[in-house]
Amino acid sequence: MADRQDSPRGTRRSRSTGLGRAGFWVGLAFCMAAGFGAVRFWKQRAAGPELSSLWLSDLPTRPLEVRLAHPAADVHRRFVPPVEPGPAARPVPLGALSRLDERGDAYGVAISYLLHGYTEQALAHLSHVPPSPDRDTAQAAAALMRGRHDEALELLDATLEAAPESPQARWNRAVLMRELGLSLVAATTFEEVAAQGEPGWSDEAKEQARSLRARFQERADAWKTARDVLLARLRTPDAPLPVETVSRFPGLARERFYDLLWAAEDAARVRELLPLATVLDHASGGRALEDSVERLAVMDFTRRAPLAREYVQLVLEQHPSPAGFIERLRQEETARDLLLGALLRTPGVARTQEELRALTRDVSDPWILLRVEVEGARLDDLAGLGAQAGDRLRAALTGCREHKLPLRCVDVLTRLSQRATASNRLVEGEESARAAWQEAAALGEWEREGAALVMLANATRFQRRVALSRAYLTESLARQPDDCMARTQAHRNLASLALMRFRPQEARNEMEASLACGQTPGLQGAWILADLARLDPRPSDEARLRAELGRVTPLMENAGRRVLATLIEGRFMVARDWRKGQQVLRRAIAEAEPLLRTYADARDARVVAFQTLAVSAGHAGAFREALDVVAESLQVPVPEGCVLAAAVEDERTVTVVRGLQGQVRGHYDASRTQPLRDELTGLVPPELVALLRDCPRVAVLAAPPLDSRAGILPPDLAWSYRVGTGAQAPPPMKAPLHVVVSDVEPPASLRLARLPSAADADLEGAQRLLRLKGMQATPERVLEAMEQATDIDIHAHGVVDRALSDATVIALSPQQDGHYALTAEELRRRHLHGAPLVVLGACSAARLAPILHQTSSLPQAFLASGARAVFAATADIPNDAGAFFREVRERIQAGAEPSQALRAERLEWRRQQPGMSWVDKVLLYQ
Repeated sequence: MADRQDSPRGTRRSRSTGLGRAGFWVGLAFCMAAGFGAVRFWKQRAAGPELSSLWLSDLPTRPLEVRLAHPAADVHRRFVPPVEPGPAARPVPLGALSRLDERGDAYGVAISYLLHGYTEQALAHLSHVPPSPDRDTAQAAAALMRGRHDEALELLDATLEAAPESPQARWNRAVLMRELGLSLVAATTFEEVAAQGEPGWSDEAKEQARSLRARFQERADAWKTARDVLLARLRTPDAPLPVETVSRFPGLARERFYDLLWAAEDAARVRELLPLATVLDHASGGRALEDSVERLAVMDFTRRAPLAREYVQLVLEQHPSPAGFIERLRQEETARDLLLGALLRTPGVARTQEELRALTRDVSDPWILLRVEVEGARLDDLAGLGAQAGDRLRAALTGCREHKLPLRCVDVLTRLSQRATASNRLVEGEESARAAWQEAAALGEWEREGAALVMLANATRFQRRVALSRAYLTESLARQPDDCMARTQAHRNLASLALMRFRPQEARNEMEASLACGQTPGLQGAWILADLARLDPRPSDEARLRAELGRVTPLMENAGRRVLATLIEGRFMVARDWRKGQQVLRRAIAEAEPLLRTYADARDARVVAFQTLAVSAGHAGAFREALDVVAESLQVPVPEGCVLAAAVEDERTVTVVRGLQGQVRGHYDASRTQPLRDELTGLVPPELVALLRDCPRVAVLAAPPLDSRAGILPPDLAWSYRVGTGAQAPPPMKAPLHVVVSDVEPPASLRLARLPSAADADLEGAQRLLRLKGMQATPERVLEAMEQATDIDIHAHGVVDRALSDATVIALSPQQDGHYALTAEELRRRHLHGAPLVVLGACSAARLAPILHQTSSLPQAFLASGARAVFAATADIPNDAGAFFREVRERIQAGAEPSQALRAERLEWRRQQPGMSWVDKVLLYQ
């Protein structure tokens, strides 16, 4: 996508996953046991400490900045930050905690642990406390103290929705916003606390808000003053140009310098810019601007002066015909600089790479050359040359660093973020946006900070980190309430987030606010309007939507985004005329097919078109057609025997079964008001499950995002996700080879817990065993070994790194070049000659990151490369899981069909260990 802030895909992501939960909960279990044991040991030895030791009430200052909803722990005192960053742990009064524990006051124990700085122990005790706003506030405080900002914000927002008067939750949210750098949201939230009039807290909140606003306003005013001085000079050539004022912001000043230079109508006006040119050249080194002044000052202004006046109109967005002006400039050989400036300001006017190169043939100014490189990258993207565009931008980032042009670097980082987010490399997009925000803030470039905030909101929105994305957008609105473009973008994105939360009325209000100042809705707005026309219709929706689709041209949108326009039309039409809408959706799929390798938008459009076809067929009662559509979307034939097909889109779900006798039954539902859970129990109605009870096995055809979640069918049925061709691979003719990957050494920067080695007992019976351990377990060596394997076990962590892969990657030991990840993309380039059974013993190897097009999972890649079957888990698995998978493999080797072997072993383990749940999270792909 050229500009992901105007992307329609914000409502389409599949789900959010927790960060680092495996180690987190293992740590909790350990600390819970340790904490209770310590209390039991010490309670007989402690001599009844004072209550002050529990709540630290004897301290002259409070130990935490966050607030806890417990009367004894929420007494206001001045907060003094610790000398060292992070919570400072204090000795815990274990005897007093023991007495609280004896009274069953797990909440009080947890609050005391928090006060003393022991967050893990506090969370362990909070897990025993019934749900309540107070408990959630304490959990959020612990998350905030541990630096888990996303988790804390989600908890606090949910708490404030349930208990809007909670001063503790509101205070903690204000602290969190301040820590995130969202000064105006933080100030507003502190002011809301102050309005509650609590002794002490109210005064502190007022002071926090005053300080935040004062610091922010000082920075904003300084930048706006410089901007206004430069604009005033552009509008009125006689206006003063105080060099000292504008040179505080050398990036802004240099950006406007070119406009002032090209707008000059005579040599005298040009030479008046020399003092500013000298200062700006000194800031970056060289004489580029002084040379420009000297070169332009000797030109003949007879023909140039009228063109310069028109250029000012273009800059001020007041020119009646930018395209006509540019055509006249193309005929004027002495106005090449004006033509270049005009082209860079009007992306809707056609231009070529050759024209840009010709206009810069004699240019040596690095600022202009870097700006042209960014424009060249945009043209590359429009032409489908994404890799070349990325190379251009990365080279431009290196160039702006070398030439000491930091504002150009901010712009390149923002563009890199847009491209990465458009390509579904969301972590990369977020990192680039955060770097742009931080660098803009360091420069005092207030406007660029706002643009980077929008990019941050986009990257987090597509990851379904709704609370954080809303916070970024709210800050953006507060910073630029009078900026029509910024306001349009923010409200449009907030509408997208509201739809993610199944709140159509809220989305409608945000969408209307986004259109209030006359901006067009953009493709993202057209997508939202298509949804609202179904969920909260207005008579004006169709005209607005069709007007926007009419603005989609090759000059402004690449081929992938033009497919999205077709998709949007189809989604709008199918709710009004099912068959006509189907035809448009089929056209979107056909348009997407040749673009799938090049454009993420095309891949997304194909997935969504099939989803819409499936659910609309369900809405029409055409359940056999819905079954065929889901199979077609997965590019597999409908299997023989018993089948379940399922698809979801927003609030709508269609499920279809074909029973043992060939009977087809279906169910359509449009009542979902919450995002899908990670566990799908209940998605298929009981009456449809009943039709599958007599089936020896069930092939499940599940469209994304259902295909990476457990529970779609009960654990006592033999079922598997069908993602291959449906042809059973013949038994391998080659000698058995069991490849086991364990004890890997992933990069320390990933901060992954060490996994236990594969137990020898779990590998009994292997005739030929190849173990790749430690630093031997690199991606290349593992891939080579797997090509000849008949059985594969991988014991490693699954991690999400969108810079490397669309799917979860397996973190292995790094090679000499630093590459550590086994990716689905690399795997698809290999052939597994031994048709192996694959066990991904990685933590959450089947789990996919929150993103729309889930067509590249690791299990799918193994099957595409020749595996017979793949076992993977959607949850973290315990250390003894190897025995479970060994027994499943032995059943298969004895002749059992894989899904039947998995069902039998799962039921056996549940019988022997009632309450065990992780075995239900093991998925089978065939």
